[in-house]
Amino acid sequence: MDFGFTAAQDAFRKEIRAELAARHIQEELDRLALRDDREPDVRPLYRALGQSGLLAVNWPSEYGGRDTGLAEASIVAEELVRAGVPDTLHVNTIQIVGLFVLLAGSPDLKSRCLPDLAAGRRFASVLYTEPEAGSDLAGLRTTAVREADGDGYLLHGVKAYSLKSDITDLALCAARTGDTEDRYQGISLFLVDLHAPGVHRETIPGIADEQFHRVVLDGVRVPAADRVGAEGAGWPLLTSALAIERTGLDYALKAERWYAAALDGGLEPEDLVEAGRYGAAVEAARLLSWRVIGQLATGLDEVDDTLAATAKLLTSELARSVAGWAATLPAPVGAARRRAAGMLEAAYREAPGLTLSAGTSEVMLQIIAVGDTDGIKHDDEELLLRQVRGEVRRRLRQATQDRDRDPVTAVHGPPAAHDDRCPAWPALVELGAPGFEVPAEAGGLDLGLAGSLAVCEELGRAGLSGPYRGVALTADVLRTAVQDGPGPAGAGREALFLLAAGELTVDCGNFDLERPLRTRAAADGVLVDGPVTLDGPNAHHLLLPVHVDGTTALALVPAGRSARRTERIGQDTVVTLEGVRIAPRDIVCRPSGPDLRSLTARHRVRQAGYLLGLARGALTAARAHTAERHQFGVPLHDFQSIAFRLAEAAAQLELVRLAVHRAAWLADEGRPVERAAVDALGLAAEAVTRTTSVAVHVCGTRGLTAQRPVQRYYRLARTEAVRLGTPGRLWREAALIRLAGRDDLEMLTRPTLAETGGRPPEDRNPKWTGGPQ
Repeated sequence: MDFGFTAAQDAFRKEIRAELAARHIQEELDRLALRDDREPDVRPLYRALGQSGLLAVNWPSEYGGRDTGLAEASIVAEELVRAGVPDTLHVNTIQIVGLFVLLAGSPDLKSRCLPDLAAGRRFASVLYTEPEAGSDLAGLRTTAVREADGDGYLLHGVKAYSLKSDITDLALCAARTGDTEDRYQGISLFLVDLHAPGVHRETIPGIADEQFHRVVLDGVRVPAADRVGAEGAGWPLLTSALAIERTGLDYALKAERWYAAALDGGLEPEDLVEAGRYGAAVEAARLLSWRVIGQLATGLDEVDDTLAATAKLLTSELARSVAGWAATLPAPVGAARRRAAGMLEAAYREAPGLTLSAGTSEVMLQIIAVGDTDGIKHDDEELLLRQVRGEVRRRLRQATQDRDRDPVTAVHGPPAAHDDRCPAWPALVELGAPGFEVPAEAGGLDLGLAGSLAVCEELGRAGLSGPYRGVALTADVLRTAVQDGPGPAGAGREALFLLAAGELTVDCGNFDLERPLRTRAAADGVLVDGPVTLDGPNAHHLLLPVHVDGTTALALVPAGRSARRTERIGQDTVVTLEGVRIAPRDIVCRPSGPDLRSLTARHRVRQAGYLLGLARGALTAARAHTAERHQFGVPLHDFQSIAFRLAEAAAQLELVRLAVHRAAWLADEGRPVERAAVDALGLAAEAVTRTTSVAVHVCGTRGLTAQRPVQRYYRLARTEAVRLGTPGRLWREAALIRLAGRDDLEMLTRPTLAETGGRPPEDRNPKWTGGPQ
């Protein structure tokens, strides 16, 4: 899966930023910023943008475009919003109305209409909604009756709640041209001149800065040449083009801009958790939007309706949530930050409308609920990795066929074996999975973190554990080891071969490089004392982070060498080490600061993948139950309250999936991954807790017994979600990374606080220390 832009697209983005910095555009942006009216006229700014050819770059040059693709148009949309350009007029004029004309208009209509829209000489709005027809657009009552000579139509009706219709010149209007029993037939689309006789416009006051408008069409004549598409073919056009409105990019960009403004206002220490959580969600939402855009770029027929509904649902809900969170932050100090506060106050009033436009959140949930039973199709993974994933899944399924034969053991015993007693471990060894991340010269398959991630996800999906994650981490450590020669030498190289062959298992427990075990000097090495949380008693070796000679080192220690006390606390095995001797040859790695962060990040990505798999397994089991189980004569899934809960969980997991896979891609590309890994793990940890809880609930009493596997996922989630740190700890870390600008990836948001290392002004928070609280 490729999460990057091409070199040409990166160059194009730089070019667009340079063009937006032109004096005539900056003057209009400055003039707009100084206006204090509620809804300033943005047309002068759009004319400046049109003069530079920045409004419709993906249109053919004959219509005022630059002959680029949809990806480039989306890059321009991002940069316009980041530059401070209000986007409603662009969304309506170019992305909706203009695109409809481009797709379905006659050559004559295109040549008459599109060049003026692209140049910013004319503007358009959308007239779909009516007082009695909102989400149910097929209930519209506006009529378009053909004139006797057949050369035009007379439109009668009332359209409501449109935006910018007071200043636009044209409108895309849906009207009924036929009276049929099928309410989805007989709908046509027209391009209406809003200056024509019979058009009456009035404002519907609303709480947002952008006001709604009612447009009355009283016998408005529309030439037949201004019909968009064939007569009666409006509904297929509307439904096929809905994905254009549901990429979620405009909502994701609002969320990003409002999030940046919230950070600009300064944060108190107690705000860090939410700052980290929303930062991760904002970036993941952008990934989701770009996935829909990627499908759109290959054609309207290639768009997964469930994916588009997921994007619209999550991005609009996120923007609303960010605006709500920002409203709870203390009032900022300083002129610049007061302007940010003004933006956020307006955002709070605008946000509720986002979850209504282009289909309400409830409509999106309905689409997701009735979509493919396996959810969104994941055909964006490379062929080899899809094949690997499929084979791993097949083998794990075979290994777990008789797992719950004893109902007592199934619910009273451990939910999964963490060591080589895992029933799937022999199958994974036979497949060569322990060597997926091991270099080929050390006997591995060199599939990178993406290959290992597929195994971790499928283990989670099957409700299994085993030593795989510990083996993969240890292989990562040995590969990273700083020693003489190309790669690990001596015992380390031998251990790497044994790991790849599945002949060596390693228990890493709750591995934490930030909290190494303390040591004391001893003859021929050091001694380690202290408690560690391990996975089980059967691993061959322990991988321990230890503090030696003022630095963090990693020691690979035979499990049976030392004295230790073991006790079971809940599902955890807590081992107190008592004088464990670590010889110099046991120190396999003394990683540098960047290496420490890389090892931690990759380990977090594997864990995030495992949690994602657990959540998906629970969701699949819950869906199967709700399809099989009947109440009141119908399947449980037919009850909207249940279907919507599962649909929301499925949507959230798609967001998590993209965040996790992006982190793996960054790591395999050799790019900074620290922040992306924290984001992925935090999102996955919260999602698995939420999803398994929902799964148990919808399965009812059966979900508490061995009759349904959801109980296993629920129990595993309790310990696995916090194995590498609580979500709160992760979110604080993510916020500090984001604010300090320690990641050289392009920041989606570049708050001014980055210039101060993430510290608010001293007059705001004199107690701030700049570190985790």
